Amino acid sequence: MELINLKAIPIAYERNVYHLNKKEWNVIKKIKYRKPKQGFFLSKTTSLLENKTLSSLKKSIIEKANEYTRDVLEINDQIYLTQSWSTLNTTDAFHIPHDHPNTFISLVYYAQCKDGSISFELNTTSIRECFNFQYTINKFNVYNSQHWTLPMKTGDMVLFPGHIRHRSLPNKFSEPRIIVGANFFIKGVLGLKENVNFLII
Repeated sequence: MELINLKAIPIAYERNVYHLNKKEWNVIKKIKYRKPKQGFFLSKTTSLLENKTLSSLKKSIIEKANEYTRDVLEINDQIYLTQSWSTLNTTDAFHIPHDHPNTFISLVYYAQCKDGSISFELNTTSIRECFNFQYTINKFNVYNSQHWTLPMKTGDMVLFPGHIRHRSLPNKFSEPRIIVGANFFIKGVLGLKENVNFLII
């Protein structure tokens, strides 16, 4: 798993994590979508990974989310899957900037993607946070960039905190771009009674 520390925001991604078999593809192909918005389709279901045929994919996604929590965030708190869905982008379609409220961690799995990108957006860059100067950029990096784009292909996964705004860039191919999304929330005991921040979720 590789890591980008965009303004100390851990965006993790891994290549060729999972490829669907025929039975799994049959499930994905039969997904029913809501009314499209300019070629962007969102699945009617928000519990896609509860389909038993997708149990292997679900296991892989949960394993990667737990790995991100354990090895990237390095916290002992437990997480659990809250929603899972699919989106489909036809030619030139894209997903507008958005975030995922009520979500601790989000994961995107690229089930079918010849070539696509996910872009993460910040209110400001690290070096403009204290002094809002308009710098002359020599080379874009995670310190001077207000957004960061990751190219993604079939089989790839990306994980990030749910509050980070992100969008997909237009699909430039005739083949639809299909992703499976998953959200996770935290559970268990948080904080300490003596610190007046004890909470059970």
